[in-house]
Order: sequence, then structure tokens, then C-alpha cells
Amino acid sequence: MKKTILFILMLVITSSVTAQNYLTNSEINSQWREKTITVKNGGQAPHVVALLHAFHQALPTWVVSQVLKQADHPAQGTRVDGTASIFDAEDDYRILIDRKNGYVDLESETDISQMAACVWRKDNGHRIFAVTLFEQHDPIQNLLCWYDYDPATETMKPERSPLDDFKPSYDKYEFITWTLPMKGTDFQIHEYYNVLSYPITHIYKWDRKQFKADISQINRFEYFPSVGSTHYAMLRPGEWTHYALVDLTGEGNPVFLLAKLENGKVLERIMLAQFKGEICQIAESSADFGAICVYSLPPKGNNKYVAVQYRDQPGGYWYTILTGCYVQFTVSDLPNFSKASDEDTRVVSVEEGYGAPGETTDILNQIGEDIYIGDKITWHPFKVIDEELP
Repeated sequence: MKKTILFILMLVITSSVTAQNYLTNSEINSQWREKTITVKNGGQAPHVVALLHAFHQALPTWVVSQVLKQADHPAQGTRVDGTASIFDAEDDYRILIDRKNGYVDLESETDISQMAACVWRKDNGHRIFAVTLFEQHDPIQNLLCWYDYDPATETMKPERSPLDDFKPSYDKYEFITWTLPMKGTDFQIHEYYNVLSYPITHIYKWDRKQFKADISQINRFEYFPSVGSTHYAMLRPGEWTHYALVDLTGEGNPVFLLAKLENGKVLERIMLAQFKGEICQIAESSADFGAICVYSLPPKGNNKYVAVQYRDQPGGYWYTILTGCYVQFTVSDLPNFSKASDEDTRVVSVEEGYGAPGETTDILNQIGEDIYIGDKITWHPFKVIDEELP
């Protein structure tokens, strides 16, 4: 009986030690920039698995251990042309190891830890090695570790990555992710905002010396050309040249602007916001339609409201009432063409909103203080793409 209890106790202690050997993202984040890692028998051209082994020896994690187990002892029938891959149906994850293209990963649609790693070759014989770690239940969920491998010393030294120098389009973004290249050499940073269905993707091109920022990309998406519209418009390639994010209420939820710029001059632009889970155009300006104007409104409760006004070609005014980047309701102030001779005659209507107490035509008579948004707009060049997101 004593032997049995002792054996069980040893198992518990062993399991506890094994679990403690694996580091969390928070623990790795506090250490990796201070560690130079030796790559045993690294030589002149170590492949991605050799560098990953060295990383794991210095900073062990459960997810990397699973990838290395597959790399060193691939399951029967999973090695093809230097690539070892496996799908674990029970735990619902996939491991991919591609030595030829310098890439490995463990991906899953569940909440288990995930990772990816890749290698870029430099003209001077060095290599850039990157590891990204995702841990659902750790305070630091996404972590990127970035190294320069020196074949002369067979060591990996921590280096700054494009992510370290990245400046988001707007300070209060929802979250940022990144993608290591499974094929090719582009490093990508993805920027997410509540107002958009797709991320803004920033591309960094590799020239075998360093990464250089290329034009940003946004996946084409559908939007309603106005609040209450029954048909979609499509963001098309070449239609717009620049984007901007502007926080109208100061509460950290920006609206999204698209513009066509020529020689630094804005020729036309539209403003997009969220209404009932859909992206809607709430204003536009051009040579024909005039400027987009924004006015502050008296706050209701804890929320700040603004009215976005623009004039259409026939001469009607349209007001969209916003909280952050969310449309509450719209008010139209249109000329009455049946009584065109009477300049004071107009037609006022309120579009369906969320039933808020402020849903009233009185907004036309108490529009509030003008907000000048010109100095808040920073335009960023971009292009529309049709590709699926990774």
C-alpha cells in the first residue's frame, strides 16, 4: 500500500514538474528579448525545424513540443517530399511542417494553444527566424519572437520586427494580429476596427536585407449605399485610393472614410458606419454634393451624440445621428417639389432606428456646435483586393 501511494505521489510530482517546464506567453514575453540562443550544430544553413528546436530548448512551450514531436517522429504516412503534416481529429488541430519553404505551424479552430514559425534568408548568409505563439487563456494571447541567426557563431540574437515599429491607423484599434508567410516572403500585420467587417492588412516586402512597407490592402466588401437601403454596393478595386479613421465623439470608436486623392487633393469621399450589424454609407462629398459637416449634440445619458450632415444634388439635407461608429437614426430634410415656389416648404422624415428617446425631428432645429474634422483626418493609401483572408 505504501509503495502504491509513493508511486502515485511520484507520478503527480513528475506531471507537475513537466507542466511547469512549459512557459506561458507572458513568461516568454518577459524573457525572450534578453536571451541569445545557441543552435547546436546550426551550421551555415539550418532549416526551420533546427531553429525551432533551439528556441524550444531555451523557451519551452506545449504547442511547440507537439510540432517538434511530429517533425522528429512523423506519424505513419504523413511525410511527403520533405513535408510532414498531420491532422488530429480527436483534438481538432493540424500540424504542418514544410522544411523546403521554411515554415511550420499548428492550427486549430478550438481554443488550444497555436503557433507558427518561419525563416527568411539574408544575402549576407544570416537568417531571420520568427515564432508566433497564440495562447487563448493567457493575458498575452498573441506573441511574436524575432531573431537574427548568425552562422559564424551559430546563435540566434533577438531583433526588432516590423511589428515593433508598426504605427496603427488609429490609436484605439480593436486588436492587431499578424501572419507569417506559408508561401512567399511577405510579412503581414492585420488591423481590426469595429466599424469594418474585414481587417486593414499592412504588407511588408522582404528584399533579402530588410522588410519594407508596401501599400496596405483591404479585402473587397459589401455595404449599403445609405441607411435603410435595400441593395448592396461593392467596394471595387481602383474606386478609392485612400482611407482614414476618425473618432467623431471622442469615445474610441472611429467611423471609416474612403477618398479619391489626386496630387494630395481630395476629389471625393464617403463616410461609413455600422447600422444594425451592417456597414452603411452615411455621407458623401464631391464637387456636386459639397462638404460633409459634423455637429455635436447634447449628450443623452452617458453617450455622446453627433450629427453628420451632407447635401445631395437636388438640394436635400441628410443627417445621420451617431454614437461612436454606430448609427442611431437618420433625419432627412428635403425640398417639397410639389410646392417649389414656397422656399420655406420642406419634407422632414425620420428613418427607423433603435427606438432611442432622441429619435425626433427637433434635431434639425438644435444641431449644436460645429466639429471641424479636417485636422483629424490622416489619409492612408491602400488598394482593394479580392483574395481570401489567411
